[in-house]
Amino acid sequence: MAALSSCSLQYEKATDTKDSVPEIIFTNVKFSRYERNTQKLSLTSSKLEEYKSDGAYFAENAEFSTWDSKGNLDTEGSCGLIGILPKENTYTLLKGVQIENNSQNMKISAETMQWNDQTEQLIFAKDDLVHFVHGDLELTGKGFSASGVSGRFEFEGPVEGAIFTDDIKEAE
Repeated sequence: MAALSSCSLQYEKATDTKDSVPEIIFTNVKFSRYERNTQKLSLTSSKLEEYKSDGAYFAENAEFSTWDSKGNLDTEGSCGLIGILPKENTYTLLKGVQIENNSQNMKISAETMQWNDQTEQLIFAKDDLVHFVHGDLELTGKGFSASGVSGRFEFEGPVEGAIFTDDIKEAE
């Protein structure tokens, strides 16, 4: 018994790789953005890719800082990979996210995070363990989200934490 198979190549179908191939790749990058002679952003990265199709940027081994309108350092952070989608005003941070925000007096660490600059919403993967420090409050839990508009935050899952008062640790 013989088996027959056929194969057909479709030469008329062209594959467009523009969407999946970066237009520009930079290595060992230090990028700064200024507005009205005041530094607003600093980003260092081992590799930065720019995609023309959607204007997306991806940076590996990223460290970043932002400054407020008065020129004061506002936020510092780092992660293994950051994806920036300017058209959607979203920033997705992956692989060991560490962020410290001075104006909100908080520190956050997690494996992944997404920030929407337009809605000012901070969202984490539902099953990611998030470590959150805000002033004297230190919490660790899952399902964390926060609003920059209302200043509120919440955990959807169990939370462990402590409140520090006068150098005395009280467990919750």
